Amino acid sequence: MFSELQSTTIFLFCTAAAFLLSQSVTGEPESPDGVWQVAPQTLRPGPTGSFDSVAVKDPSIVFFEGNWHLFYTARDEDHYTTGYVRAPRLESLQGATRYELARVRSKKERYGCAPQIFYFEPHKQWYLLFQNRDSNYQPMLCHNANISDPSSWSTPEVLLRKDSPQKWIDFWIICDPHRAHLFYTEGHRGIMHRSTKLEEFPHGWGPAKQVFSGVHEAAHIYKVLHRSEYHMIYERNTPEGRCWGLAIADTLDGTWHKVTDRYATGDQLHYAPTEKKWTEMVSHGEAIRSGYDQHLEYDPADGRWLIQGILRSQSHAPYPTLPWQLGIITKMPSRQISKPQ
Repeated sequence: MFSELQSTTIFLFCTAAAFLLSQSVTGEPESPDGVWQVAPQTLRPGPTGSFDSVAVKDPSIVFFEGNWHLFYTARDEDHYTTGYVRAPRLESLQGATRYELARVRSKKERYGCAPQIFYFEPHKQWYLLFQNRDSNYQPMLCHNANISDPSSWSTPEVLLRKDSPQKWIDFWIICDPHRAHLFYTEGHRGIMHRSTKLEEFPHGWGPAKQVFSGVHEAAHIYKVLHRSEYHMIYERNTPEGRCWGLAIADTLDGTWHKVTDRYATGDQLHYAPTEKKWTEMVSHGEAIRSGYDQHLEYDPADGRWLIQGILRSQSHAPYPTLPWQLGIITKMPSRQISKPQ
Protein backbone atom coordinates (compact mmCIF):
# COMPACT_ATOMS: atom_id res chain seq x y z
CA MET A 1 0.00 0.00 0.00
CA PHE A 2 1.16 3.55 -0.77
CA SER A 3 1.25 6.16 1.95
CA GLU A 4 -0.90 9.26 1.52
CA LEU A 5 2.21 11.28 0.62
CA GLN A 6 3.29 8.69 -1.97
CA SER A 7 -0.20 8.59 -3.48
CA THR A 8 -0.28 12.38 -3.74
CA THR A 9 3.16 12.41 -5.37
CA ILE A 10 2.12 9.78 -7.93
CA PHE A 11 -1.09 11.68 -8.69
CA LEU A 12 0.79 14.95 -9.25
CA PHE A 13 3.37 13.22 -11.46
CA CYS A 14 0.68 11.60 -13.62
CA THR A 15 -1.20 14.89 -13.89
CA ALA A 16 1.94 16.70 -15.01
CA ALA A 17 2.75 13.98 -17.54
CA ALA A 18 -0.76 14.16 -18.99
CA PHE A 19 -0.47 17.92 -19.28
CA LEU A 20 2.84 17.69 -21.14
CA LEU A 21 1.50 15.04 -23.49
CA SER A 22 -1.43 17.30 -24.32
CA GLN A 23 0.79 20.13 -25.53
CA SER A 24 0.39 21.15 -29.16
CA VAL A 25 3.28 22.26 -31.40
CA THR A 26 2.52 25.78 -30.23
CA GLY A 27 3.03 24.86 -26.59
CA GLU A 28 -0.65 25.26 -25.75
CA PRO A 29 -2.71 22.65 -23.88
CA GLU A 30 -5.53 21.21 -25.95
CA SER A 31 -7.82 18.22 -26.10
CA PRO A 32 -6.49 15.22 -28.07
CA ASP A 33 -8.72 15.87 -31.09
CA GLY A 34 -8.51 19.68 -31.03
CA VAL A 35 -11.25 22.04 -29.84
CA TRP A 36 -12.28 25.28 -31.52
CA GLN A 37 -14.82 27.73 -30.15
CA VAL A 38 -16.90 29.36 -32.90
CA ALA A 39 -17.99 32.99 -32.59
CA PRO A 40 -20.94 34.51 -34.46
CA GLN A 41 -20.26 35.56 -38.04
CA THR A 42 -17.91 38.50 -38.50
CA LEU A 43 -19.09 39.21 -42.05
CA ARG A 44 -22.09 37.88 -43.96
CA PRO A 45 -22.98 38.33 -47.64
CA GLY A 46 -24.44 41.70 -48.56
CA PRO A 47 -27.97 42.51 -49.74
CA THR A 48 -29.37 41.45 -53.11
CA GLY A 49 -27.78 43.44 -55.91
CA SER A 50 -24.56 44.21 -54.02
CA PHE A 51 -21.10 43.14 -55.19
CA ASP A 52 -20.92 40.55 -52.37
CA SER A 53 -24.54 39.37 -52.35
CA VAL A 54 -23.78 35.62 -52.71
CA ALA A 55 -20.63 35.03 -50.65
CA VAL A 56 -17.79 36.59 -48.66
CA LYS A 57 -14.65 34.45 -48.49
CA ASP A 58 -10.82 34.26 -48.54
CA PRO A 59 -10.21 36.83 -45.77
CA SER A 60 -6.99 38.71 -45.10
CA ILE A 61 -6.99 41.01 -42.08
CA VAL A 62 -4.69 43.33 -40.11
CA PHE A 63 -5.14 45.73 -37.20
CA PHE A 64 -3.63 49.16 -37.90
CA GLU A 65 -4.12 52.59 -36.32
CA GLY A 66 -7.21 51.65 -34.34
CA ASN A 67 -9.06 49.74 -37.06
CA TRP A 68 -9.40 46.22 -38.34
CA HIS A 69 -8.82 46.26 -42.10
CA LEU A 70 -10.45 43.29 -43.82
CA PHE A 71 -9.90 42.36 -47.47
CA TYR A 72 -11.93 39.49 -48.88
CA THR A 73 -13.21 37.75 -51.99
CA ALA A 74 -16.69 38.97 -52.86
CA ARG A 75 -19.11 37.01 -55.01
CA ASP A 76 -22.27 38.32 -56.65
CA GLU A 77 -24.39 36.42 -59.17
CA ASP A 78 -21.70 36.57 -61.86
CA HIS A 79 -18.33 37.84 -60.61
CA TYR A 80 -15.51 37.30 -58.15
CA THR A 81 -14.06 40.60 -56.94
CA THR A 82 -12.18 41.93 -53.91
CA GLY A 83 -13.98 43.75 -51.12
CA TYR A 84 -12.70 45.94 -48.29
CA VAL A 85 -14.24 46.95 -44.97
CA ARG A 86 -12.81 48.47 -41.77
CA ALA A 87 -14.04 49.01 -38.23
CA PRO A 88 -12.58 49.52 -34.72
CA ARG A 89 -13.97 46.20 -33.50
CA LEU A 90 -14.29 42.84 -35.20
CA GLU A 91 -17.93 42.75 -34.16
CA SER A 92 -18.53 46.04 -35.99
CA LEU A 93 -17.31 44.93 -39.42
CA GLN A 94 -20.71 43.54 -40.41
CA GLY A 95 -22.35 46.97 -40.14
CA ALA A 96 -19.50 49.01 -41.66
CA THR A 97 -19.41 50.43 -45.19
CA ARG A 98 -18.10 47.96 -47.76
CA TYR A 99 -16.09 48.84 -50.84
CA GLU A 100 -15.43 46.92 -54.02
CA LEU A 101 -11.81 47.55 -55.01
CA ALA A 102 -12.41 48.38 -58.66
CA ARG A 103 -8.75 48.27 -59.68
CA VAL A 104 -8.11 44.88 -58.10
CA ARG A 105 -9.15 42.84 -61.12
CA SER A 106 -8.14 41.32 -64.40
CA LYS A 107 -7.54 43.32 -67.56
CA LYS A 108 -9.85 40.94 -69.43
CA GLU A 109 -12.75 40.58 -67.01
CA ARG A 110 -14.19 41.66 -63.68
CA TYR A 111 -12.27 39.07 -61.72
CA GLY A 112 -9.74 39.50 -58.91
CA CYS A 113 -9.79 37.57 -55.66
CA ALA A 114 -8.01 35.62 -52.87
CA PRO A 115 -6.29 38.76 -51.47
CA GLN A 116 -3.40 38.98 -49.03
CA ILE A 117 -2.59 42.30 -47.31
CA PHE A 118 0.72 43.27 -45.69
CA TYR A 119 2.85 46.35 -45.07
CA PHE A 120 6.27 46.17 -46.70
CA GLU A 121 8.40 48.24 -44.37
CA PRO A 122 11.39 48.79 -46.71
CA HIS A 123 9.09 50.55 -49.23
CA LYS A 124 6.76 52.17 -46.67
CA GLN A 125 3.88 50.80 -48.73
CA TRP A 126 0.94 48.48 -48.29
CA TYR A 127 0.87 45.62 -50.79
CA LEU A 128 -2.18 43.68 -51.88
CA LEU A 129 -1.47 40.34 -53.53
CA PHE A 130 -4.30 38.64 -55.43
CA GLN A 131 -5.02 36.36 -58.37
CA ASN A 132 -6.69 36.85 -61.73
CA ARG A 133 -7.44 34.53 -64.63
CA ASP A 134 -5.50 36.23 -67.41
CA SER A 135 -3.09 33.29 -67.66
CA ASN A 136 -4.91 30.31 -66.11
CA TYR A 137 -4.58 32.18 -62.81
CA GLN A 138 -1.56 34.32 -62.06
CA PRO A 139 -0.29 36.45 -59.15
CA MET A 140 -0.94 40.19 -59.28
CA LEU A 141 0.31 42.93 -56.97
CA CYS A 142 -0.74 46.50 -56.28
CA HIS A 143 0.32 49.02 -53.63
CA ASN A 144 -1.07 51.88 -51.59
CA ALA A 145 0.44 54.32 -49.08
CA ASN A 146 -2.89 54.62 -47.23
CA ILE A 147 -4.64 51.37 -46.38
CA SER A 148 -7.80 53.27 -45.36
CA ASP A 149 -8.32 54.75 -48.85
CA PRO A 150 -9.90 52.12 -51.13
CA SER A 151 -9.58 54.43 -54.17
CA SER A 152 -5.79 54.80 -53.94
CA TRP A 153 -4.63 51.33 -54.93
CA SER A 154 -2.20 51.35 -57.84
CA THR A 155 -2.84 49.69 -61.18
CA PRO A 156 -2.01 45.99 -60.60
CA GLU A 157 1.11 44.49 -62.12
CA VAL A 158 1.96 40.87 -62.77
CA LEU A 159 4.13 39.64 -59.90
CA LEU A 160 5.48 36.63 -61.77
CA ARG A 161 5.00 35.35 -65.32
CA LYS A 162 3.80 31.78 -65.39
CA ASP A 163 6.38 29.22 -66.46
CA SER A 164 4.34 26.02 -66.14
CA PRO A 165 0.97 24.94 -67.58
CA GLN A 166 -0.45 23.90 -64.20
CA LYS A 167 -3.12 25.93 -62.43
CA TRP A 168 -1.63 28.25 -59.79
CA ILE A 169 -3.81 29.64 -57.00
CA ASP A 170 -3.77 31.21 -53.53
CA PHE A 171 -0.55 33.22 -53.59
CA TRP A 172 1.15 34.15 -50.33
CA ILE A 173 4.16 36.31 -49.49
CA ILE A 174 6.16 36.32 -46.26
CA CYS A 175 9.62 37.74 -45.58
CA ASP A 176 12.55 36.88 -43.36
CA PRO A 177 15.29 39.48 -42.65
CA HIS A 178 17.00 38.84 -45.99
CA ARG A 179 14.54 37.45 -48.55
CA ALA A 180 10.92 37.59 -49.64
CA HIS A 181 9.25 34.19 -50.10
CA LEU A 182 6.34 33.35 -52.37
CA PHE A 183 4.18 30.27 -51.78
CA TYR A 184 1.29 29.03 -53.92
CA THR A 185 -0.66 25.89 -54.73
CA GLU A 186 -0.02 24.20 -58.08
CA GLY A 187 -2.57 21.83 -59.57
CA HIS A 188 -4.51 21.50 -56.29
CA ARG A 189 -1.75 19.18 -55.07
CA GLY A 190 1.64 20.69 -54.29
CA ILE A 191 2.86 23.80 -52.49
CA MET A 192 5.45 25.66 -54.52
CA HIS A 193 8.08 28.02 -53.15
CA ARG A 194 10.17 30.79 -54.74
CA SER A 195 12.21 33.59 -53.22
CA THR A 196 13.95 36.86 -54.06
CA LYS A 197 16.35 39.19 -52.29
CA LEU A 198 14.57 41.68 -50.07
CA GLU A 199 16.16 44.61 -51.92
CA GLU A 200 14.87 43.24 -55.26
CA PHE A 201 11.26 42.76 -54.16
CA PRO A 202 8.83 42.52 -55.92
CA HIS A 203 11.11 41.35 -58.76
CA GLY A 204 13.85 38.77 -59.18
CA TRP A 205 11.95 35.61 -58.21
CA GLY A 206 13.98 32.41 -58.47
CA PRO A 207 12.89 29.00 -59.78
CA ALA A 208 10.01 27.11 -58.22
CA LYS A 209 10.49 24.17 -55.90
CA GLN A 210 7.77 21.93 -54.50
CA VAL A 211 8.06 21.93 -50.71
CA PHE A 212 4.86 20.16 -49.65
CA SER A 213 2.14 17.98 -51.17
CA GLY A 214 -1.25 16.43 -50.47
CA VAL A 215 -3.13 19.71 -50.20
CA HIS A 216 -6.12 21.21 -51.98
CA GLU A 217 -5.28 24.92 -51.75
CA ALA A 218 -4.73 27.93 -49.45
CA ALA A 219 -1.31 27.42 -47.84
CA HIS A 220 -0.78 30.33 -45.45
CA ILE A 221 2.52 30.72 -43.64
CA TYR A 222 3.32 32.67 -40.46
CA LYS A 223 6.32 33.27 -38.24
CA VAL A 224 5.74 32.28 -34.62
CA LEU A 225 6.16 35.31 -32.37
CA HIS A 226 9.46 35.31 -30.41
CA ARG A 227 10.53 31.95 -31.90
CA SER A 228 12.60 30.84 -34.90
CA GLU A 229 9.74 28.75 -36.21
CA TYR A 230 7.23 28.95 -39.05
CA HIS A 231 3.76 27.44 -39.27
CA MET A 232 1.93 26.53 -42.46
CA ILE A 233 -1.84 26.12 -42.47
CA TYR A 234 -3.07 24.30 -45.57
CA GLU A 235 -6.56 23.38 -46.75
CA ARG A 236 -7.78 19.88 -47.55
CA ASN A 237 -10.98 18.86 -49.34
CA THR A 238 -12.22 15.64 -47.74
CA PRO A 239 -15.49 13.65 -47.94
CA GLU A 240 -16.39 15.24 -44.60
CA GLY A 241 -15.78 18.75 -45.95
CA ARG A 242 -13.07 21.39 -45.95
CA CYS A 243 -10.52 21.33 -43.12
CA TRP A 244 -7.00 22.47 -42.23
CA GLY A 245 -3.71 20.71 -41.74
CA LEU A 246 -0.59 22.06 -40.05
CA ALA A 247 3.10 21.84 -40.97
CA ILE A 248 6.16 23.48 -39.37
CA ALA A 249 9.63 24.53 -40.50
CA ASP A 250 12.66 26.20 -38.95
CA THR A 251 13.22 28.48 -41.95
CA LEU A 252 11.11 29.61 -44.89
CA ASP A 253 13.39 27.89 -47.40
CA GLY A 254 13.81 24.79 -45.26
CA THR A 255 12.04 21.45 -44.95
CA TRP A 256 8.39 21.42 -43.96
CA HIS A 257 7.30 18.71 -41.53
CA LYS A 258 3.65 17.68 -41.34
CA VAL A 259 2.21 17.86 -37.85
CA THR A 260 -1.36 16.81 -38.65
CA ASP A 261 -3.93 16.76 -41.44
CA ARG A 262 -6.60 17.48 -38.80
CA TYR A 263 -5.48 20.71 -37.22
CA ALA A 264 -8.95 22.25 -37.57
CA THR A 265 -11.93 20.23 -38.77
CA GLY A 266 -15.69 20.48 -38.74
CA ASP A 267 -16.08 17.92 -35.97
CA GLN A 268 -13.79 19.99 -33.71
CA LEU A 269 -16.05 23.07 -33.87
CA HIS A 270 -18.02 23.95 -30.74
CA TYR A 271 -20.73 26.56 -30.24
CA ALA A 272 -22.05 28.18 -27.09
CA PRO A 273 -25.57 26.92 -26.27
CA THR A 274 -27.10 30.27 -27.26
CA GLU A 275 -25.23 30.58 -30.58
CA LYS A 276 -26.71 29.54 -33.91
CA LYS A 277 -24.54 27.19 -35.94
CA TRP A 278 -23.32 28.80 -39.17
CA THR A 279 -20.42 26.59 -40.27
CA GLU A 280 -19.51 22.92 -40.13
CA MET A 281 -16.31 23.35 -42.14
CA VAL A 282 -13.00 25.13 -41.74
CA SER A 283 -11.96 26.68 -45.04
CA HIS A 284 -9.64 29.42 -46.37
CA GLY A 285 -8.63 31.62 -43.42
CA GLU A 286 -6.18 34.04 -41.88
CA ALA A 287 -4.52 34.21 -38.48
CA ILE A 288 -5.18 37.19 -36.26
CA ARG A 289 -1.62 38.45 -36.56
CA SER A 290 0.52 40.09 -33.90
CA GLY A 291 1.55 42.81 -36.34
CA TYR A 292 0.90 43.94 -39.89
CA ASP A 293 4.27 43.96 -41.67
CA GLN A 294 5.94 41.59 -44.11
CA HIS A 295 7.13 39.18 -41.39
CA LEU A 296 3.57 37.93 -40.76
CA GLU A 297 4.12 37.16 -37.09
CA TYR A 298 1.41 35.56 -35.01
CA ASP A 299 1.08 34.32 -31.46
CA PRO A 300 -0.33 30.77 -31.31
CA ALA A 301 -1.34 31.45 -27.70
CA ASP A 302 -3.87 33.96 -29.08
CA GLY A 303 -5.47 31.09 -30.98
CA ARG A 304 -7.80 33.18 -33.17
CA TRP A 305 -8.35 32.64 -36.88
CA LEU A 306 -10.76 34.31 -39.27
CA ILE A 307 -12.16 31.58 -41.53
CA GLN A 308 -14.67 31.12 -44.30
CA GLY A 309 -17.37 28.66 -43.38
CA ILE A 310 -20.55 26.98 -44.55
CA LEU A 311 -23.01 24.34 -43.37
CA ARG A 312 -22.82 20.89 -44.96
CA SER A 313 -26.43 21.20 -46.08
CA GLN A 314 -25.46 24.30 -48.10
CA SER A 315 -22.37 22.81 -49.71
CA HIS A 316 -23.88 20.66 -52.49
CA ALA A 317 -24.78 23.45 -54.93
CA PRO A 318 -22.42 24.63 -57.72
CA TYR A 319 -19.37 26.28 -56.14
CA PRO A 320 -20.02 29.83 -57.45
CA THR A 321 -23.40 29.84 -55.66
CA LEU A 322 -22.20 28.66 -52.23
CA PRO A 323 -23.09 31.18 -49.47
CA TRP A 324 -19.73 31.38 -47.68
CA GLN A 325 -19.53 33.56 -44.55
CA LEU A 326 -16.63 34.75 -42.39
CA GLY A 327 -16.17 34.28 -38.66
CA ILE A 328 -13.67 33.79 -35.86
CA ILE A 329 -12.70 30.41 -34.43
CA THR A 330 -10.46 30.19 -31.36
CA LYS A 331 -8.34 27.21 -30.33
CA MET A 332 -9.21 26.43 -26.74
CA PRO A 333 -8.37 23.99 -23.96
CA SER A 334 -11.28 21.56 -23.73
CA ARG A 335 -12.06 22.55 -20.14
CA GLN A 336 -13.00 26.07 -21.34
CA ILE A 337 -15.42 24.91 -24.04
CA SER A 338 -19.12 25.24 -23.50
CA LYS A 339 -21.35 22.34 -24.45
CA PRO A 340 -22.22 22.18 -28.17
CA GLN A 341 -25.78 22.56 -29.37
